Amino acid sequence: MTVLSEQEFLVLNGAHLKKMATAKELASAIGLDVEQVEVALGEAVASGLVMAAEGRHLLLPEGTNAVQEYYRSAYEALRSNDLVLGWYDRFEIINEQFIKQVSEWQSADGDVRVQSRLIKTVERLTKNLQELTPLISRYETYTDRFNASVARIDQGDKNFVCKPTIDSVHNIWFEFHEDILSVIGRPRDT
Repeated sequence: MTVLSEQEFLVLNGAHLKKMATAKELASAIGLDVEQVEVALGEAVASGLVMAAEGRHLLLPEGTNAVQEYYRSAYEALRSNDLVLGWYDRFEIINEQFIKQVSEWQSADGDVRVQSRLIKTVERLTKNLQELTPLISRYETYTDRFNASVARIDQGDKNFVCKPTIDSVHNIWFEFHEDILSVIGRPRDT
């Protein structure tokens, strides 16, 4: 089993959550310099944890196993922490609202009122994330990413609501949901 350093975990977890990403996309998502990410990716490719194809990086099964093992060891105590588990239960309520609002927004062809409710839900999550950042400091990057995407939406770029090829609020939300599930040790379908 490959044991990851914290930085290796950040890079490989970013690849895990994004599925296929460039070094620049990963650096932006995890808050590291592109050069640091490129070095970590090069080492991960050389050790068979990641596959590189046309500038994009895909986590291989051994890399996925290493990421999941890091979650298990680094966050074991949080998996029975009442604060974290209670936070997650409240998140699921917000998550249901968000999913419904994204569907409504898509059905209403980007209706401004629906978009406003959706943005308020995102802002609610970013506020609530402050409860977890003392325990999981890397979650601050999700807040930064959400804020940047909301700013783009506020400037009129509706692509940042749910376009799949950019750092839209929908993509960030999806990645965060996968991340918190891995922290608490629950499968996606729970």
